[in-house]
Amino acid sequence: MAYFISDQLNINKEKLEIAASVSKSDLVSDLVSEFPELQGEMGKYFALNQGFEQDVSNAISEHYLPTGNSSIIPKKPISYSLSILDKLDNLVGFYLINEKPTSSKDPFALRRSAIGLLRTIIENNLVIKISDLIDYLTRIYLEQGVQEKNTQLKKELIIFLRERMKNILKEKRIRTDIIEASISSHANDNFLELYKKTLIMNKFISKELGKNAVSTYKRASSILEQEKLESKHGPDAVLFKEEEEKELFERINVIRKAFTIKEDRKNYEEHLKLLSDTKLSTDKFFEKVKVNDENNDLKNNRLELLQILCSTFNTFVDFSKLEGS
Repeated sequence: MAYFISDQLNINKEKLEIAASVSKSDLVSDLVSEFPELQGEMGKYFALNQGFEQDVSNAISEHYLPTGNSSIIPKKPISYSLSILDKLDNLVGFYLINEKPTSSKDPFALRRSAIGLLRTIIENNLVIKISDLIDYLTRIYLEQGVQEKNTQLKKELIIFLRERMKNILKEKRIRTDIIEASISSHANDNFLELYKKTLIMNKFISKELGKNAVSTYKRASSILEQEKLESKHGPDAVLFKEEEEKELFERINVIRKAFTIKEDRKNYEEHLKLLSDTKLSTDKFFEKVKVNDENNDLKNNRLELLQILCSTFNTFVDFSKLEGS
């Protein structure tokens, strides 16, 4: 388990393995049995006394962090890696046996674990393949003979984590419509990406960058709502008759290419700027091109062009859920 996440985060495998193997050893001590609030803290001192290195010993106490929505998070690599593993292991274990929180009850504090997990990831600026870790932890449980009572574990757990992201974003005073737009368009398990996109959208929604992007989308989507699109296979470049059609199509392709480049540290402000800059091309398109053309093939092709424009915007956030500035 420790080896798996160490590869993703590029940290010392041996140290993390050692920290994981002794992280709960103090729970069997008489002192922690009598004073449970000392768990982790006593483990740290036991480890130091037995000659373990400082960062390994610190991880034993710090992997319990954060203990609340506003408490500190672990900042050292071994500590935050062990914290992520511990919390995700807890979530996977309970979801596997179908012991999930309800609207009124959360006896195993899984919401707190999930928020702690997400805060540790985003506040340490970490890109982690959560889905792969869930699969790996699930396999370990099954190999140990745990009965699988929830075959939808991964899907449900990712949804649960997205819902907890809403709490974190609300704490940052992000607008509700922006949170909904970001969450509903989030199709992967990169929660740092979700967090950063949402902050960027919130920062610029009332500025020219955001206003241009929103107005461009709304103008195109309003036409699609009025006109029935007969197919959704994408526009045929051969049917473009006006330069403005060609220009807009090329612009969309530039954006789509930029969005699909695989980078761990994407510049989401630059992505929003690409969308915002589309306004010039779309304004010219609507000024010079008759979408509702008498020729049905041309009409449908232009609607297809507007369709891929909107779908491209929605890969950033779901612009249909935004209320504008």
